[in-house]
Amino acid sequence: MIADECKKLRAQLEEVAKAEERENVVEHLESRRTELLELREFVLSATSSLNALARRTEIVDNLDSSKSIQSVRNMREALRIDPLSMTKKQTLAGMTRALNSFANKGIAVAGATWDQYLPKAQPSVDTVRLTKAERLKGSVAIASRIKDRAKYARSLAQRPPANEEKLREIETIWEDIRQMMSELPDVADDPKVQEFLEAAESRSGASIDLLTEEVRVWLHKNNVAAKYRITTM
Repeated sequence: MIADECKKLRAQLEEVAKAEERENVVEHLESRRTELLELREFVLSATSSLNALARRTEIVDNLDSSKSIQSVRNMREALRIDPLSMTKKQTLAGMTRALNSFANKGIAVAGATWDQYLPKAQPSVDTVRLTKAERLKGSVAIASRIKDRAKYARSLAQRPPANEEKLREIETIWEDIRQMMSELPDVADDPKVQEFLEAAESRSGASIDLLTEEVRVWLHKNNVAAKYRITTM
């Protein structure tokens, strides 16, 4: 009787031990899963940025991925031999080091490439022309939009774009800026045109004698002839 009870108790204890062991395995697997997901995101953050840039320009440095690829192969072989080795953190150590090193180098290369590409790719915003355009009737709104879009573009371009989608977003803003800049009237360098514009912006308006041939040409060239008030008195 006592022997039977002892056998039952031993069996129960063995089941408890196995359950605890399974629970530990699950916990370790979940921990390794979390680590691998974080590592995957880190590597993707580098490769996605580099892939987007590589479609537009030459990458400034060679990025050797051979060690990373070999480390993944080694990991796969280790898991083929012993799948439960995944529960041990040291099993992932070599691959983690290799992939972290690759991702860090990739991020640095993406930054260097972006710094080289950005000045050539972004639109030039002539601040002098923009300031003068803000003084012209009918150009205040578009000049303000250009300033806002240029400021937003600069904020997005502080770091290399994370992926193709982010880079396309920046390029769309750049195209908007170029389009709006093309719609701005040319800066008036002719003193006669400047005199006319200053008078036309005043409360009394520009007198008819200021509407010289040079002024007429400039107004029609910039398609703003109807935007200024001219007085005959």
